Amino acid sequence: MNRTRISGFQWALTIFVFFILSYATPIILQDFQKASGFKSFVFSLNALGPFIAAVFCILIFKNKKEQLAGLKLTINLKVIERLLIAFTLPLIIFMIGMYSFNTYADSFILLQSKDLSETIWTILIGHLLMAFFIEFGFRSYLLNMVETKLPHFFSNIVVSMLYLVWDVNTAFGMPYTMYSAIYVFAFSMIAGELVRGTGGRSIYVATLFHASMTFAKVFFFSEEIGDVFSMKVLAYSTAGVAIVVVVLGLIMRLFSPRKKGEDDDTPMMMDATTEEVESEENHVAVSQKENETVAEEKNKIVTDKENETVSDETVEKEDK
Repeated sequence: MNRTRISGFQWALTIFVFFILSYATPIILQDFQKASGFKSFVFSLNALGPFIAAVFCILIFKNKKEQLAGLKLTINLKVIERLLIAFTLPLIIFMIGMYSFNTYADSFILLQSKDLSETIWTILIGHLLMAFFIEFGFRSYLLNMVETKLPHFFSNIVVSMLYLVWDVNTAFGMPYTMYSAIYVFAFSMIAGELVRGTGGRSIYVATLFHASMTFAKVFFFSEEIGDVFSMKVLAYSTAGVAIVVVVLGLIMRLFSPRKKGEDDDTPMMMDATTEEVESEENHVAVSQKENETVAEEKNKIVTDKENETVSDETVEKEDK
């Protein structure tokens, strides 16, 4: 869509460098996890990877204004609306998961705060910080960069695929990995849809949604022990909600024409229509200007003729 001054080469290179750094940095940081004193389910140093990658890209690549377009810190009514949705959706997913556990599980007990080795407040603060660092990189920076060349829907898919590779848990076997992949991709699609149209004010919404999801996830697992059934329930619950959210978003954009000045997050299928409307408007504007120019020229000619007539009459009177 080429909406910015960023060249195609810089665009591709920025995405590549960001992802490589996001993926490589946690490999280095995980050696310091034990030294930090934090348990990984409370605060994982891996979360710093996307944040470090985003800051690095901002510093080394040009066109700072375009790179920082997704990092606005102001709040408007749309952001407040999305914050409410970002808090509500995890509750819905959580309730679907609880219903599934109670219906299909042979024996399942939801973890209580006393069952955890850390306090609730410690876990909550840790998850808020992790959510901020991760979403700063993936949603506020990377998604904004991808959107400079692609419509939001396809940008969201690209970022979700990269986020899937970065975040999927492969530590507990193939079945667990498969359900983890479904969960991570669906999670990312919801997060991307929530920040759509916020005008770069994505960090609040993405952080709240991310922290709410990961905080609730703690109570479905025995801290760091992988449970395939728990992951399966979370994956299907999140995927179902993601399908509803994304489809509703597409439908709303189909029937809501984009207005001038709004964020360009229209799907690819709407681009042609939008361009046709803009082309017609430009054609009408040009026609009006041409008509005004012709009218001015006619008035000028009439005025000149009147002046010539007056001049001739004056000369005739002087001759007499």
